[in-house]
Amino acid sequence: MEDAEPRNQWFEVADDGWRRLSAARPLGRLVLEALQNAFDESAGLVTVELGSDRVVVEDDAESGIGDERLVYTIFLSDKPDDPTRRGRMGRGLKELIACMERARVETVGRTVRFDESGRSSEANDREQGTRLVLERTFEERELADARGLLALCIPPKGTKLVLDGRTGRRPKSLLSLSGCALETVIVVDGVERAALGQTTLSVYAPRRGEQPHLFEMGLPVEAWNVPWHVDVAQRVPLKEGRDSVPERYKLAVKAALLEAMIHSYLDRSDLRGDWVHDVIAAWPLSSSLLDAYVSRVFPKGSVLGGTSRANDRARQLGAHIIDAAGISHGAYVSLARVLETSDDYVRRRSREFGGEDVEPDDTQRRFADAVRWLARAVAGRVVRVRFFARDPSDAGLLEDAVTDVDRREIAFNVRGPLRYDDILDPMTLGVVLHEIAHLETPEHDHRFIDRLQHLAGKAGRLLAEGGPDLATKLRAGDPDRSAS
Repeated sequence: MEDAEPRNQWFEVADDGWRRLSAARPLGRLVLEALQNAFDESAGLVTVELGSDRVVVEDDAESGIGDERLVYTIFLSDKPDDPTRRGRMGRGLKELIACMERARVETVGRTVRFDESGRSSEANDREQGTRLVLERTFEERELADARGLLALCIPPKGTKLVLDGRTGRRPKSLLSLSGCALETVIVVDGVERAALGQTTLSVYAPRRGEQPHLFEMGLPVEAWNVPWHVDVAQRVPLKEGRDSVPERYKLAVKAALLEAMIHSYLDRSDLRGDWVHDVIAAWPLSSSLLDAYVSRVFPKGSVLGGTSRANDRARQLGAHIIDAAGISHGAYVSLARVLETSDDYVRRRSREFGGEDVEPDDTQRRFADAVRWLARAVAGRVVRVRFFARDPSDAGLLEDAVTDVDRREIAFNVRGPLRYDDILDPMTLGVVLHEIAHLETPEHDHRFIDRLQHLAGKAGRLLAEGGPDLATKLRAGDPDRSAS
């Protein structure tokens, strides 16, 4: 394929249009464009003065701007193809100048002026660094916003940033995470392209009064809901306007933080943060990381909430219910990879607790007769009664009795503590009435409580009215004669 012919001077840029486009960006964002050039040149001192009619940015980098065309030629850049260099596409400085009424760029050996008469250039005797003088009337609000944004900057080590005469204080470094694979931006033949790069994430504690931000090589990009400043040591993908990153990229950074910090740096309260939920809900995490998250955040024996009936039964069996209404669908789907739902838990544990069917002895038959009579007398219900044998679970949980509402059956564990020789034993009678109440509702809600109170009251009245004779007959499993 033959090389394409050069397309020199196909287009021209309308100054008014370029000025309007540039003026739409906040002042602080525009001044950051000047700072990134100074940071890239390893300046030892960078000063910024923000006044009501003039902004001055100056650095002491050893070299200045080598080619004056870089000051005024849009999209011309001398940045090497290196994602660890700030800036891209040769736009920032020109945007900063375009939204001013007058500007002056003093660099090594050359001064370029912009004013009402146009652009002019002349030699100077400057030997080091670059000084930008930017003039127009600035509103106090935009100056205040610019100061707040520029104060967030984290200069490279060896560089001091002085803003309006005050030297910035670096935030406290918490940790550095190397070897993080994240999307970056490279420039190939003048075209920005996405690439995967290995980089370092530096985590800082925000200074007093600061909102946590995501940074690109020391320059704040946007505020976010992670509780720390996080600085990415390579170019980050930016949206139009270059003041935010795609949501997918933020998720990738958050996921890298969670994976690196979950075992040593994050406590339970940290893991309940919204940023962690963002990752759990929308990022493909490994099962081992999800297991670590679950073990740190939720009590032992937690299950995902399901139907209300299953939730209530799971609680009876000793589970902790994670309320499905309190988490997003994405988080629910992720957690379901490592946790049972309450419905699955109940099915599994019911099989375990079902135990081995037991043929009742004479004492247990009399007890079953008494249960059936009591269910008819206090609840007007006909029930089946069966017995099973089941040892305590590994967690020490022993099921005394189980009610199957659909089958209208109450099953009793012969290895439990119930007194089958005395249904009027307080604990035993309480369990029997509890299970009869479950014939009305399987849940332990107010309806259940009301039902249980009604059954207890009615049973107490029957026993009081029947006297010792009824009690004796009930213990013997043959109360019908005394109730006739």
